[in-house]
Amino acid sequence: MERVIPVSGTTFESDFFSSPCLEVTAKGKRLRFVDSNRLAYKRAETLFSKEPTTIPWLESILPNEVLIDIGANVGMYSIYAAAVAGCRVFAFEPEALNYAELNKNIYVNGLHDRVSAFCIALSDETKIGHLYLGAFGFGYSHHDFNENTWTQDKRFGDKVTSKDRRLLQGCVSATLDHVLQSGVVPAPQHIKIDVDGLESRVVKGAVAALRHPNLRTVLIEIDHHIPESTAIIDAMVKAGWLYSLDQLRTNRKVIFSVEQIESIRRRGTGGFNYIFYRDPEYDRLFADFLANYVPPRSVDRATSAIRSGAFSE
Repeated sequence: MERVIPVSGTTFESDFFSSPCLEVTAKGKRLRFVDSNRLAYKRAETLFSKEPTTIPWLESILPNEVLIDIGANVGMYSIYAAAVAGCRVFAFEPEALNYAELNKNIYVNGLHDRVSAFCIALSDETKIGHLYLGAFGFGYSHHDFNENTWTQDKRFGDKVTSKDRRLLQGCVSATLDHVLQSGVVPAPQHIKIDVDGLESRVVKGAVAALRHPNLRTVLIEIDHHIPESTAIIDAMVKAGWLYSLDQLRTNRKVIFSVEQIESIRRRGTGGFNYIFYRDPEYDRLFADFLANYVPPRSVDRATSAIRSGAFSE
């Protein structure tokens, strides 16, 4: 069933830093997120509903395990994993404003012993370059490292960023394998990759990481519009990874049928978060979650989105 959480406002104050914050309670834990703009409230309000199966996946992580969050944005899931699951998180977010918000969220939750943030774009090479911004604002997404991949202007609510007038920000990239070789970040048990269409580059730079025997699960956002992205599915399955159709069927808008999932893939529309795993026990986790799940958004809106090809995870 839908998990609804109330959002309240408060002010965090310390000797050197103060900020208005939003508070939510999850599993008896109080989580704070700095309240910088209208997106902050939306992210807090939809923490459970935006990506429904991400939450039970994070809750399955054990306290002594390591999660690498690639494309952490302002750290909603990094904070949840560290505070609720009690695991160690290494979060990567290259965009300057989001990186600042990520560090603020770590601080106001007192999680510096559990969450380490890096202002690095993880990709398929180590390089000094530029980040093409989706927008200059707290909490925005769709930033590209060293290449403008947009084919058209991008709309963020009632605001639009022109594909030909994107702001540039200096940035450094590295491969996940290089990061792990440094010894600063330990081999993880769990990896989350959500970089708005550039997931295939992260995967190319994580060959050794994905083969490591410690690794138990990998969440990857797959965009069906991008052949390099959809190719990840077959590559992971060929390497022995499993995924759950029940997990894919569980969406904030609708419970999909298997036939609908196959149709979406075939037409190359939208995308899903795929959670890959080796332990079949995850089959039961996602089946049990789906059995009690009610989509928080209108089925009619979802059906309309599917028909128009506008659906995305």
